[in-house]
Amino acid sequence: MKYVQQVRGRWVARMTVPDELRPILNLRELVEPLDGDKRQAERQALGVLNRFHATIDEAREAYMAGLPTLSSAAKHHYRAEMEADDRAREHGDPDPDFARLSRSRYAQRLRRAVADEVERDEIEALIGYAADTLGQKGLLPDVPRPALLRALAEVQLEALARFEERDAGRVALADPKHPLLTAPDPQPLTTPQPAPEGGLTLSKLLEAFHAERGAGGRTLAPKTMEEHKVAVRMLTEYLGGDVPVRSITKAQMIGYKQALLKTPTRYAQRFPGLNLPQAIKANAKRAEPFETLDPQTINMKWLSHLSSLMQWGEKNDYLATNPAKGVRVDTGADAHRERSRVPFDAGDLKRIFGNPLFADPATYATKQWALLLALYTGARSSSELARLRVADLTTEQGVPVLYLSGASKNAHSVRHVPLHRDLIDMGFPAYVKRMKDKGADLLFPDWQPEDRINRWFLRTYLPAIGITDKRKVLHSFRHLLKTALARSGCSRELSDLLTGHKDQTVAAQYVHAAPLVRMKEALDEVTFDLPMI
Repeated sequence: MKYVQQVRGRWVARMTVPDELRPILNLRELVEPLDGDKRQAERQALGVLNRFHATIDEAREAYMAGLPTLSSAAKHHYRAEMEADDRAREHGDPDPDFARLSRSRYAQRLRRAVADEVERDEIEALIGYAADTLGQKGLLPDVPRPALLRALAEVQLEALARFEERDAGRVALADPKHPLLTAPDPQPLTTPQPAPEGGLTLSKLLEAFHAERGAGGRTLAPKTMEEHKVAVRMLTEYLGGDVPVRSITKAQMIGYKQALLKTPTRYAQRFPGLNLPQAIKANAKRAEPFETLDPQTINMKWLSHLSSLMQWGEKNDYLATNPAKGVRVDTGADAHRERSRVPFDAGDLKRIFGNPLFADPATYATKQWALLLALYTGARSSSELARLRVADLTTEQGVPVLYLSGASKNAHSVRHVPLHRDLIDMGFPAYVKRMKDKGADLLFPDWQPEDRINRWFLRTYLPAIGITDKRKVLHSFRHLLKTALARSGCSRELSDLLTGHKDQTVAAQYVHAAPLVRMKEALDEVTFDLPMI
């Protein structure tokens, strides 16, 4: 593998820094040790080399930003001419009329040069001195000399226009209009500065927050805690380090919000080894950039988690004010916002379940049962279905139920969901028994990582059967069940219990008191016209 070498019996990633970039990075090469096993080292190297390439790209941008450009050369010449005119006027001109006449003739010759109506020698005589001066000062841009002379002639005409304004007695001179003089100066690339010392850092604040929330057994849902960690990691990547929370400003949080709008989804997996700002740059360079984070996800997850954390920090005197308070993406009025997720319709169900994949229920495995459980239970994919265990199919009050014990959305999501009669008829209990006989713990042991089935369904299966609406995803089954429950006459109370919008935990009511029989009856009232039933 290129850039991966064995040095003194150890695998290392090595990349030579180009000569011109060494003063910027203060390094001759980038080196990082890898795993001792060759295969593991090559896997690990992908992220390391991505980071090396990003480091060199950033150094090259800094190098290029420091090189003279046609615009910087034009601005330098314009300033030099204005300063020379200032000095001449301080000493006074013995023959101002002659000076104005000479300037008028000079301007006419410059205009002819700009129009390319003079020979090379003449334009050299008119403005070549300016190019030579730039060269002596190391400010010469990398452009052909004829193009440079023509640009300098145009800039000289701008300077002459200011001289005439001064001759007329104007105090406030007009601003230059030439594009080379009005172009913004390149912004130098800044490296993250060391965070000011003192005070709790973001990561330590999160540890303190989780410790308090977990006191007395009142722990947060595992998924929520993991999202908190990811939210803090993303912000620290943006800020350039694990900074003290007291140093974070509202302006930085607003800048972070704008960065999130450019952040590709799943950037840590799609751009391994790159941090958030680097992933944004890498995504922008792609011929077809990955989609960026949804504004609602930014508001409800990444900004909301940070605001909650910092609000807790403010209440506990770890920071003076909450810099994340009120920082949200403006998504417009809810009435005018297009829904990001929609339920499947009857035609979609025929395409999904009319595929040969569902021809024989006796052969159903993870993919088939995952889709059917999503439809008939309304369970969430990665956070609920993927974590089901064989032992989670139980009988309560004489009703076969799935106990979503691993659900991590919130306290309400841990719940009992009765098995719909169609699932029983299609042989789901028999599938569970087969998995139990094999000694399996997880009901779907091949659903790893947790979003494996999601990706297959969204990226492979739906396009293959002709469903291309991006608002239709695995979660659309949950929307469909909730709609079907309402249409069947199911009460709001039972619907909320089935879908995890009402608490079945001890905090609300004892599990054995949950009306599972009524829930089963309500669920069985829902019917779907599936081809294999």
